Amino acid sequence: MGTPLSLVETTLRLPLPQLRAWLDGLVVGEPVAGENFNWVVFAFTIAARAREESSLEWAQIGVFVYESLARRHADEEEFSLRLSEMNLRAGMIAELGEREGDLVLDSEPLVAWVRRLTTLSLEEAARWVAMEDVRTIPTEKLRAMRRLKHALKILAHALPKTNVEQKHPELVPWLQFRTRLP
Repeated sequence: MGTPLSLVETTLRLPLPQLRAWLDGLVVGEPVAGENFNWVVFAFTIAARAREESSLEWAQIGVFVYESLARRHADEEEFSLRLSEMNLRAGMIAELGEREGDLVLDSEPLVAWVRRLTTLSLEEAARWVAMEDVRTIPTEKLRAMRRLKHALKILAHALPKTNVEQKHPELVPWLQFRTRLP
């Protein structure tokens, strides 16, 4: 006799229309049918399926779940969830191209996220990076630069299929500087 499927495994086997209907009756991040539900594993698996199948429909669900979870958290947890969300967006844009106004394929949410993470000026970041001993950089500055570096890397992945550099020339120096960030 086989091991019974977990609730996450069961829902992931639903056809897309049924999965959407199932999600419509839930609050993402809350228990499901009185049971703990691993929403992060669910989102990760949906995102992997979207990328594997180059499926915009699966990506829409993944982005929705990641966004919903990120809104419920703060700091490191929120950043991690946004990182996964934006990685999915960038991967789908790189695969399918940019579509203005599309929930997944519009590059503007990526740009807005990068802007939110740009808490230092380029000059200030360059001064910190020029320091001989990285250990002398204050933790909050180092964390801000690391987050920005991750965000810029994700944005750069989608760039060949977007007009970001033309629409947001102020990001070009950051994109060029990103490899120097710690």
